[in-house]
Amino acid sequence: MRFQRLFYMLFKQYIRKPECLLLLLSLPILTVLFSHVAKTQEQPIQAVCYIPSVTQEVLDAVADTDTALHADTALTSLAHKLSMYDGLYTFRLCASEREVYDAVAANRAECGYIFSETLYEELLSGNLKGLITTVASPSTTMLPVINETVYSLVFEDLALLSLEQYLADDSAVSAEYDVLYDDAMIEELYQKYMLGDSTFHFEYDGSPKDYRLTTTTVLLSPIRGLLSVLMLLSALTGAISYYRLAENPVFDTWKIRAACIIIPVLCTIPVMLLCIHFAGLSAGLGKEICLLILYAAACVIAVSLLTLFIKKRVIFTSLLPLYILACLVFTPVFIDISVFLPALRPLSYLFQPYYYLSFF
Repeated sequence: MRFQRLFYMLFKQYIRKPECLLLLLSLPILTVLFSHVAKTQEQPIQAVCYIPSVTQEVLDAVADTDTALHADTALTSLAHKLSMYDGLYTFRLCASEREVYDAVAANRAECGYIFSETLYEELLSGNLKGLITTVASPSTTMLPVINETVYSLVFEDLALLSLEQYLADDSAVSAEYDVLYDDAMIEELYQKYMLGDSTFHFEYDGSPKDYRLTTTTVLLSPIRGLLSVLMLLSALTGAISYYRLAENPVFDTWKIRAACIIIPVLCTIPVMLLCIHFAGLSAGLGKEICLLILYAAACVIAVSLLTLFIKKRVIFTSLLPLYILACLVFTPVFIDISVFLPALRPLSYLFQPYYYLSFF
């Protein structure tokens, strides 16, 4: 009964502190605002292209055309295919080279492509250098995949033009090519065998709405990670309160120690539940409550053990910033550092947030 009265008295002291109430009440509000800002910063993955001499009016005129039959119209065909591409990303045509650079520099596009006006003529003549200029940010991760799509679309028409050139100039039927074949027949056969089951081909498929690129540098959603660090921090601040009371030998008991550490942790649990709910990260109320209780118990036990080994409040408070900083660095709050430096993974095992975040 004495412990219950002691617990109740210390609990009232925490609740009566305006800074504690302000912090607890502001966290759900800040979580909602952070989630809203993160969503507004998202944009579909997009690449930009500049193809000389191809305007929107020209594209509208060939809206129903899928492939080109002549080198002088191949760029128009390429522009049409890029603008109609609907996969993991989309392509937007630009009116000038400067627009391509500006879009990538302003982070409105993942990357950009500037095509030579004589692209297909140069390719057919064997010149393979300096025909496509790629513009990309050093931080891009999608460039190799988008490159594959662009080059596959370029090659699709190039292969048809190469086939026509070979049949007309170098094949055994070149002398009678104009009599035996016409462009529509060659294109029909080309499409048949290119997309048929007997020919290997692949494409990157998916809806642009399902794949999004964030303009921030945060690689992981930090809300749950920061909340886990907050609970650990609440246990640590409770330990500081215990050190302050323990300066009087009358209060240097295990009951005071336990009550000081447990009370702020218990206050943090409902706040974390609200924040996780408002952020849309809930994995189910039952699972969230069970994991938070287990994590809270782990934080209380770990901090209690620290207070047993560290007797001086000055030493404890001086180590507190380093401990929290290590949690932020070595646990996957903002970024999983073990992905880049696997040798540092064992350090993550020393910090409680790692175990809580590993369930998600």
